[in-house]
Amino acid sequence: MDPARDNAGEGKKFRPYRNRLIAVAIALIIVIAGFTLYYTSTNKPPGPNTLIIYTYSSFLGSGANRSQAMNVVFGTFEKEYNVSITVENLTAPLLQTLEAQKSNPQADIVIGLDNINSLQAVSDGLLVKYVPPAQNYINKTLLSEMGNASAYVTPYEHGYLGLDYNKSFFGGKNLTPSFSNISSNSSIAKNLLIENPMTDETGTEFLLWEIAYYKYMLHENWTLWWSSMKPYLTGHTYSGWTSAFYNFETGPGTNLVVSYLTDPAYFHWSGTYNASASTVTFNNGTAYGWDSVYGIGIVNGSGKLALDREFVNYFLSPTVQNELPLNEWMYPANSTISPPPLFNYVQNQSLIHPLNLYMGPATISANLLNWETEWQITMS
Repeated sequence: MDPARDNAGEGKKFRPYRNRLIAVAIALIIVIAGFTLYYTSTNKPPGPNTLIIYTYSSFLGSGANRSQAMNVVFGTFEKEYNVSITVENLTAPLLQTLEAQKSNPQADIVIGLDNINSLQAVSDGLLVKYVPPAQNYINKTLLSEMGNASAYVTPYEHGYLGLDYNKSFFGGKNLTPSFSNISSNSSIAKNLLIENPMTDETGTEFLLWEIAYYKYMLHENWTLWWSSMKPYLTGHTYSGWTSAFYNFETGPGTNLVVSYLTDPAYFHWSGTYNASASTVTFNNGTAYGWDSVYGIGIVNGSGKLALDREFVNYFLSPTVQNELPLNEWMYPANSTISPPPLFNYVQNQSLIHPLNLYMGPATISANLLNWETEWQITMS
């Protein structure tokens, strides 16, 4: 799935990854302990060069064998280029770490900046400009969703937010999911579980989904939906994705949660929550959603730019991209890579209109703080 679930409870999650059910207990222990995880290859002696790579704590951590996936993704490059790679799986937000080390950069590559915080990283001079030739294989929509940051941060995976729902509960309600249908039906509204946009990246992206839909597509007051939902969200607003998801389907009033559209693929793979599905919202028969895009960039201050560029190119290759669907539960950015059959359980992404295109990263960067303040006032 996607990275938006890392570091819940550490302020804002700057790099999302949904900590999957099996890995959550381990992830929580890691976060509490405050450790940084390291990957180093044990299959070969060190090469003459070393690449230091920062990424989020659960990268490649939600599949059948994380060690194997890490060795495929990083070990293959090590062997091909005779280089040693150290991957630091940070428990602190990536952007925050890069900011703190700006005057003395410690990493060469960063994996996991998204279409919300990439622009800030670029504005603060944290990254080196680089557009790989392999970017020709990336869906142009993803590049548009990254805005001007696409010249510095190369998308490697993406996926839509989703509304996970209990199929049996909604089976008799003839629900065509939409923001208005949720808020106008009290039996549905009181079942919605959300993440707080002030403390959780998934919550922030859901807020942006709603703002893009009402303010930029329908040209309506976006706060009115939240006002109408306020009575139902008391006790249903959680500090992070993990707590929201673990209350999903646990009792009355927990049949709808903000999560990720690829969840059904994971449910069928893991044998969990098979009574659930996921969807985006509709308006006049057209599907609209919020696309989360994650990218890789070169850290400003790295002294290995030629090798860095080769690694960014490599990250879009089939070797890496084929590992993402069943370990990240996200779609690969390389448009020539077909998702595995499990993704047939996911709503067809090609039929969804990304609301990201209604307000780009620059608009988000300029307005997010004010929108969050308005949200707090509306919900207080």
